[in-house]
Amino acid sequence: MKKNILLAAGLLLAFLVQNSANAQNQTKDFSDVKGMNLLNAGIGLGSYGLYGTGGLPVVASFEHGFTKNITAGIEAGFVQRSYAVDWTYTYVLVGARGSYHFSEVLKIANPKLDVYGGAGLIYRNYNSSVKLSGNQPGNAYNSNDSDMTIDLHAGAHYFFSDHVGGFAELSYGISPLKLGVALTF
Repeated sequence: MKKNILLAAGLLLAFLVQNSANAQNQTKDFSDVKGMNLLNAGIGLGSYGLYGTGGLPVVASFEHGFTKNITAGIEAGFVQRSYAVDWTYTYVLVGARGSYHFSEVLKIANPKLDVYGGAGLIYRNYNSSVKLSGNQPGNAYNSNDSDMTIDLHAGAHYFFSDHVGGFAELSYGISPLKLGVALTF
């Protein structure tokens, strides 16, 4: 399942890169994000899961610029880890988020750099599955828990071209540090 998710994310990323390359040229200026679409896709370094799961989280967020400095959208994250042959832990989150872009306030002269911070409301689901030795009834244990919480984030985009760049983000969501590809369209 994890390979299918990674494959789907890769195909989506390739599609968006192709479409953004074909889109009309727009000059990047993060002092006004109104009408801009921002997509982040990458990995998390570390994980906040129920048991400090480890593993390699896959993360994505999409935001649309609604005002000169404010974007809002959705985010998602997934990490799965097997601790032993018989124990699997899965942590998934989805939620809404909003960001304030500080380029104008901080008087950032570099049009390729975007510094932002914000908050969101996320739904988290934790699932743990343990299969004990033998195939007898009662030799399996499944635990599922979920909650809603606030997600705080602060990060930066740096664009290498008009539509493709990188991002780094500190957050509370699924991972303390997220790194990856950033696209605008």
